[in-house]
Amino acid sequence: MGKKKDKAKAKAEAKSEPEAKEAKAAEPDKTGAAPCAVPEDAYRSAAVVFFTRSEEGKVAKVLVALEERKVSASFVGDGTGKVNQLLVVFPMGRKEKKDKNDAVETAKREYIEETLDYGSLARYLDFADFDGGGDIAATRIPPGGKVPMTWSGAENLALYFAPAAMTLLFCEVPPCEVDEPGQEPAAKKRRQQDTAAELEAKPKPSPSYRVGKVGHLQPFWIEATELRKVALSKEKAPKLSLQQQDCCFFPTNASVLRMPEARKWLDISS
Repeated sequence: MGKKKDKAKAKAEAKSEPEAKEAKAAEPDKTGAAPCAVPEDAYRSAAVVFFTRSEEGKVAKVLVALEERKVSASFVGDGTGKVNQLLVVFPMGRKEKKDKNDAVETAKREYIEETLDYGSLARYLDFADFDGGGDIAATRIPPGGKVPMTWSGAENLALYFAPAAMTLLFCEVPPCEVDEPGQEPAAKKRRQQDTAAELEAKPKPSPSYRVGKVGHLQPFWIEATELRKVALSKEKAPKLSLQQQDCCFFPTNASVLRMPEARKWLDISS
């Protein structure tokens, strides 16, 4: 009987070890210093925010998406019960076993699934560097210039939003990737259709692999000034008028934009 208890205790301790490590990483040390860095595999979900920069190096355009969700009325304002609400979101989703605890892989997979790789932008995640380094001037591409196959952008940003255990990757892409409102070049549309066909042709995954909705987001580019409004707003779900539609900014994403690092990225000084 004693041996069985010992085995059960050892098994429970082994199971709780990752959680203990994560909790320990968030604790301040005895000197009162800031918490340790969050382990890379601590995230539960990941999002990607593609953006471009102006010639001056400031964030110019940002890719967001519209999604209609049934949410609690209190989630987007006052009231009780559930309501259908058009939300502005960043493409995001939960990590799966096949991502191997790599937030970049999670963000890339979710972007492809949710937008059918709108604009064929997922490829930039293969080379993006999220350590905050890079020479902005060196990434400027002259009008009509060819984008290098391994173009990585500069001053990309990775944020961890603890309340949602979410990692957000802010990934720069060349300005030439921005399409006219409501339009997308035929070549990009064909690649999107190919992506949709590939997802449909994939065999059904094992029960351990979750599969969410596919191609349900409506992506489009907006001016960075719209995100600055969200970051400066006091509303839980800031209201916006985009694509000739009234919508609310997803509260979790709005909270992320209010983080000091995100405000600096948006060039908000105060």
